[in-house]
Amino acid sequence: MIFNTNILIYADRGVESAKQLIMSTHQRSISAVTYMEYVPFCRNKKELATFEKMLQALQFTIHEVDHGISYHARQLVRQFALSHSIELGDALIAATAMAHNELLCTGNIKHFSQINGLMLDHYQPDEN
Repeated sequence: MIFNTNILIYADRGVESAKQLIMSTHQRSISAVTYMEYVPFCRNKKELATFEKMLQALQFTIHEVDHGISYHARQLVRQFALSHSIELGDALIAATAMAHNELLCTGNIKHFSQINGLMLDHYQPDEN
């Protein structure tokens, strides 16, 4: 399963169901885009180091953006930017999930629901 950035943010903010979801998933991955979106949420180098240690300890795979992913994301932007306001990061994350044939777990289902062939898991945070 590939996690969208918002799932990591929920877990970082103490949402127990997000933490449990991550912990109960056996094959965890993120897009390199998710990594780059998450880092600015770190307030300092210590928090960044903690994030990187978590990725390593939980054996997250980080999928790099390659030519095929870039090309597919460009097609998604062309198809959905004007009609559904898909943005660069979401297009790259969706294309990454599709390239690796992984289920994309996100709390922002509306950002992705129009993409045919994308497998989605809609996460809804619990009430804390």
